[in-house]
Amino acid sequence: MRRLGRLLAGMVTAATVIGAVAVVLMMLQIVADVVVRVGLNWRLPITTIIVANYYMVIVTYLPLALAEKLNRNISVEILFNHLSARWQHALGAGVLLFSGAVSAGLAWQLWVEAMKKYRIGAFIVEHELSAPIWPSYFALPLGFGLLSLLLFYRFACSIAGLSSGLGEEQPGRERAAPE
Repeated sequence: MRRLGRLLAGMVTAATVIGAVAVVLMMLQIVADVVVRVGLNWRLPITTIIVANYYMVIVTYLPLALAEKLNRNISVEILFNHLSARWQHALGAGVLLFSGAVSAGLAWQLWVEAMKKYRIGAFIVEHELSAPIWPSYFALPLGFGLLSLLLFYRFACSIAGLSSGLGEEQPGRERAAPE
């Protein structure tokens, strides 16, 4: 089971690295566009399309599972901390299962939408130049799909009482500041 956890952790890391690369590329393209616009009074073609429809989508949705992998999602534990350990475990497992189902449903519907955009060859026209945007639609189902796999895996580990091997932080334990 830990091997599967390491595989999922690697997939989340790869998606996060792709998101980080997209941030760097987006910054470089925007800086280049500004330099060309100010220096030569000319714009780089389709910069707006690429930034809005590729970079931003990739940065937002591919690394979606990172917070879950690290167990760093926002949580409100006012009532949860007053429950017995047994109820906390049951409620935590239920939340993982429900969240996984919702993420899987979103991934499926987004995949259907991405396939529609692929079939029609969706594109945008800017300044008489057209750019295909259908590939960016696949980042959403990939991000939500990876999130749902991670949630279902953590649910299975929780039910089986096994360590996930994801390298997540334990709830309630803050990271120590580096010295």
